[in-house]
Amino acid sequence: MRSLALLLSAAATIALAPRDALAESKDLDGVVNLNTAPPQMLELLPGIGPSKVHSILWYRQRHPFRTVDELVRIKGIGRKMVRRLRVHLAISGPTTARAVRRPISFDLPPPPPPATPPRKPAGAIVRVPVPTIGRGRPATTSGRLSRANHCTRPP
Repeated sequence: MRSLALLLSAAATIALAPRDALAESKDLDGVVNLNTAPPQMLELLPGIGPSKVHSILWYRQRHPFRTVDELVRIKGIGRKMVRRLRVHLAISGPTTARAVRRPISFDLPPPPPPATPPRKPAGAIVRVPVPTIGRGRPATTSGRLSRANHCTRPP
């Protein structure tokens, strides 16, 4: 049942996704010079959108990048992103980046194994819940009330 729901949700995701996103994924080959690259080249970087490109351009007009690590000063760009992008970033030399389109795979993970109930070892004691009265006090089997709960009526 659960695997059917997972399969249906994946099919709905594929049906609602834009056609370009189904066929290709944004990827980059080459190096982008942070000080001289045009906005279109900066936008090729994974995780860098129009607002971050605008912030990079504004930052480099005021003071050019001296190291790739200065990119952390841009709002929305952290150390993890800089670490991931480092192979595609430079502060000198030409920009040699170009977009590479690779297909996206929508392979579903294998279904989980069927759940089996836990086995009880032979000779195990089976505990049966005891009916209670009031605040969790055990009910008497004779229908009479014990002295401990003489104020409580039987069910």
